[in-house]
Amino acid sequence: MVIYEIPFEPADSADWHVDISTDGRRNFDSRQAALAFARESAKAREVKSGVTACICIQGGDGRWRSFDPQLDPIVPGADILG
Repeated sequence: MVIYEIPFEPADSADWHVDISTDGRRNFDSRQAALAFARESAKAREVKSGVTACICIQGGDGRWRSFDPQLDPIVPGADILG
């Protein structure tokens, strides 16, 4: 499984980032650009290599929420590996 993490706040500067569990960090000019990258990358990875991907997005309340590459919420306890 590959996990993409997008925080609510930008990093040290105005750069937003996506932390990818297998590839490290990628920087973007906006949160929307970071989200678009994560979504497209996760979808492509699942199609090309069959690897399950999860996009974790931090909300304004500080909570992290998990989504599949189509940005549908992943229900807690769901078998996303199966």
